[in-house]
Amino acid sequence: DIIVTGVSQSGKTSLKKVIFEKKYPYETVFNEPTKTPENLQVESLGYCNLNLTEFPATFTFEKCSDECEKFLSKCQVLIFLIDTQIPTNPQYDYFKSSILPIFGKYKKISLYVFLHKIDNTNLCQNDYNKQRGEIHSKMKQLCTQYQKDNNISEEINLNFFVTSIYNSTLFEAFSKIFQNILPQNRNLSNLIDHLADSCGFEKAYLFDVFNKVYLAVDSSPNESQNYEMCSDIIDVVLDMSGIYGDQNEDDSYFDDNSTCSIKINSLFNSTKSILFLKFIVKNLALIAVINEDNYERNNLLDYNINVFRQAVKSILNGFK
Repeated sequence: DIIVTGVSQSGKTSLKKVIFEKKYPYETVFNEPTKTPENLQVESLGYCNLNLTEFPATFTFEKCSDECEKFLSKCQVLIFLIDTQIPTNPQYDYFKSSILPIFGKYKKISLYVFLHKIDNTNLCQNDYNKQRGEIHSKMKQLCTQYQKDNNISEEINLNFFVTSIYNSTLFEAFSKIFQNILPQNRNLSNLIDHLADSCGFEKAYLFDVFNKVYLAVDSSPNESQNYEMCSDIIDVVLDMSGIYGDQNEDDSYFDDNSTCSIKINSLFNSTKSILFLKFIVKNLALIAVINEDNYERNNLLDYNINVFRQAVKSILNGFK
């Protein structure tokens, strides 16, 4: 389970609506303030459900209701949003008084701090880096001081991401979170590494296409530009399927043979490459960049991908 917290108007509801309810950012401008914990069940992997709970800005751990306690007892990840376009001191105070006490009782929760809305074009690069560094240092300081004051020996698992609903950073942050809480991520990552080596992929991802988060990625260097390309090909496939596709008995437009490929200029060298998407199981798809010459080896690709598919199915059967 994942909990999202932050002060009023920090972007909690917008985050949830953009990434999991498929709203456009401009549609979230007039969101009503959250008054009670709001739970959203997210279908993930086509097998299991992820519970995302948004806590209102009035939440305090000292007056935690039974309902909040229930959410916290199951929580694996707590996301705290820092709105970088409003004064940060009141946000630090709220974090210190209302959020940090959670980690005194629930020590297995990982803390993710989103430096949110840091897309203000009025900031030059130096100011941007300075603001980011100051927030990072202050949050670490608050966590360390809380541990010291309360004699907590376990270090709070603290992670930072810069996010915005207007670009891919939010989806990339959730991709990392999904990978960290997915029990079989190591197995999936090893599988996709072996597949990339066998097929000669320049880059490969295993995507949950409906949530636009990747659950595994090969170990070659990653670039944010790669995610944007993957996002674009997912949009093409979903839009075309929604308009012209014929649904299967399980309400899916896709089967094991569903494929999309686009010729692109390689991001890695001067040669031509192919960006292609191949469905593996239900809403999980392999998205890879491959040299055009390697792409012509259809029999080898099909064989390796089929072996990969069976291995992925075997791993995910444990989530049913």
